[in-house]
Amino acid sequence: MIITIEQLRSLASAGGSLILNASDFTFNQLAGICEAAEAGHSSLTLKQVSALTVEQLRALASAAPGLVTFDLTR
Repeated sequence: MIITIEQLRSLASAGGSLILNASDFTFNQLAGICEAAEAGHSSLTLKQVSALTVEQLRALASAAPGLVTFDLTR
């Protein structure tokens, strides 16, 4: 199944919790999904975040305080 960014945002804003590989998305796409998660009070777990800087991770977390989890395992 192929899901678009807009569909992911729609799911998150409707309250659907998501687990995503961050490496599949741009920072701006992830930020938009985080904003939608905040609006829908849904949790978002991001895996494979090694390409993102700490500042970017902080910005994503700030977009949905308490709702974003970063999987930092290898």
